[in-house]
Amino acid sequence: MLKVISDSIAASRSLFSRPGARFFWAKLIIAIGFLSGLLLSRKLWVSSRFFPLIPVFSALPRISYPLDYVYFALLIGLLVAVAISSKPRVFILVFVILVLILALLDQTRWQPWAYQYLFMLAALGFSSWKGDDVRSQTDGLNMCRLIIATIYFYSGLQKANPHFIFHGFPEFIAGMGRTAASLLGWVAPFAEMGIGIGLLTRKFRDVAVIAAMAMHWLILLVIGPFGRRWNSIVWPWNLAMIAFLLILFWNTDFSFSDVIWNNRCRFQKVILLLFGVMPLFSFVGWWDSYLSSSLYSGNVTSGAILVSDAVNSELPGYIRGYVRHVKGTNNVLQITKWSLGELNVPPYPEMRVYREIGADVCKLTNNSPDVTLAVQVKSTLLSEGGVVRDTCFGTLVVHGW
Repeated sequence: MLKVISDSIAASRSLFSRPGARFFWAKLIIAIGFLSGLLLSRKLWVSSRFFPLIPVFSALPRISYPLDYVYFALLIGLLVAVAISSKPRVFILVFVILVLILALLDQTRWQPWAYQYLFMLAALGFSSWKGDDVRSQTDGLNMCRLIIATIYFYSGLQKANPHFIFHGFPEFIAGMGRTAASLLGWVAPFAEMGIGIGLLTRKFRDVAVIAAMAMHWLILLVIGPFGRRWNSIVWPWNLAMIAFLLILFWNTDFSFSDVIWNNRCRFQKVILLLFGVMPLFSFVGWWDSYLSSSLYSGNVTSGAILVSDAVNSELPGYIRGYVRHVKGTNNVLQITKWSLGELNVPPYPEMRVYREIGADVCKLTNNSPDVTLAVQVKSTLLSEGGVVRDTCFGTLVVHGW
């Protein structure tokens, strides 16, 4: 792993030697990363699917077949245009608007990687594409640096909880031994927070880059194609993050204030608010987990739907494949497996979303009394969480939020 990291660092030196090179490579990696994510989660971005669409407002229309596939093809074409164009501002603007429309039509599309790529791309779109406008391009790169650094910081802070330390991390590093894994579980959150802070300092920046790269290679080793082959949607994201570390942080000279505040572009304050400030509110339950870098934290809201044998036998075949029988209880429709199986992404982990999914199942069963949505609500500083149960004759009949 260390040889891979050293070779990557050595190769990066020649890539960024000319002016504007980092700006070009940042655009290219964002486009490739986003394109990879879209292609690996094709069903997520169209309406022709079985997993429910969950719009922000229930009155919003859906894009019907075959227009949904035309729309998806347009997104792919725009990303290709962004990647190959020397002046892609118009392509970026149109792409961002189209993705925001799709995000309004389905909250499951608010995946952390899509959220990150979208705002990084928008940051470059607000920058100048004139080859000699180094100041504007530097401002664009600094906005991307702010996004990356805050993701590491909050991702670590989100993991500083007993769910991750005693359960999530030991399960992730399976076969290491429970005690050793738990001890490392205490270190991992603070190490990741340290990476986020270190990337914004001159003294510890290169160390933070090496540490972060090692972390991403380890993640790929565990869940990637040579490991458990699990959650393939994040494989290209991990590779993209390694590239971002080299492009945005390795062998660079910028200050903490350059990234946090000293930026001529007003869009930087939007990024600072969304990525630097709003995630703090997730710790009291006032901001969504996935918009707060709660990645593999072990503390996100999760849900499942309990159905009787009679209801299970009447469910459509595309759902029954995700139902399993738990001894002593009902049959359990595993929402996460359904989402991963059909969309290749996890469900958006918020109560309002699970209730909309439950309401959709209720419609399929004619509001059967034998359908129960069980949601494990995440713990916050204000609440220990707990299980909330809803039925077809309770909150599941209410749509919207």
